Amino acid sequence: MISHIGVEQIFPDDTPLSVFYVPRHGDMALHSHDFSELVIVLHGSGVHISPAGDYPIRTGDVFVLHGDQAHGYRETAALGLVNILFRLEELAVPLLDIVSLPGYHALFTLEPLFRRRDSFASRLRLTPDQLQLISELVQRMVLENGSQMPGRKFAVLAYFMLIVADLSRYYSHMADSAAQPLLRLGRVLGYLQQHYSERLTLDDLAGAGCMSRRTLTREFKKAMNCSPIDYLLRLRINHAMDLLRDHRLSITDVAFRVGFQDSSYFTRQFHAIAGCRPRDLRGPLK
Repeated sequence: MISHIGVEQIFPDDTPLSVFYVPRHGDMALHSHDFSELVIVLHGSGVHISPAGDYPIRTGDVFVLHGDQAHGYRETAALGLVNILFRLEELAVPLLDIVSLPGYHALFTLEPLFRRRDSFASRLRLTPDQLQLISELVQRMVLENGSQMPGRKFAVLAYFMLIVADLSRYYSHMADSAAQPLLRLGRVLGYLQQHYSERLTLDDLAGAGCMSRRTLTREFKKAMNCSPIDYLLRLRINHAMDLLRDHRLSITDVAFRVGFQDSSYFTRQFHAIAGCRPRDLRGPLK
């Protein structure tokens, strides 16, 4: 089982992405690891166990497990699944406009956090047609992952991105009532990603999520451990860190581009969040 495989076997070439097809997954005790898993149930059933609760799983279920979440399986019956193992922060995947999809945030951030509250009812569940399309991409990813062909790493990453894109779209259009609270919050996160450089108010964000300001503030803090406005500040500073590497832009230019109207306020917020001054990230001119 994957829990007993060394990290050097999971990521044999130091690429923080791998995929395992387990056609007959047996019972497995609680365990955890320092990478994330995207789990796609291809056939059969079982019970997914975790400190947050034990939940039945079946064909078409998709969920994400992060490294700090202990988990296991019991009562498996012809359970076949795919584990895509990854460290997203090390992959340097260009997320581009995928962050505008509420389903992306629901799948990778929100559902894992609210799993205990929602009793797994808000998980992504694929239709047979959707599962068939995802299975075909997974099969290609598995074949590439096990090959020695030049370009293998590139191809495995490409299939991973295609799978993430399709799953995020499927989740974004789920009609299940249990998923709607997560999707509303996902719309807020997507709206922030798209409009972080604009003048935003709490009313703007509440409107994007079709919820009241009070509900937004409460649910957002539960999920992200900060207020929506604090999250917006951090988002702006993260984007500023990337822009500061471009010496063609002054610090004031960077401040304005990420949504600050005052460069002094930008510098203070940058120091408070990043722990250094904007000019400390400039580096030498090339």
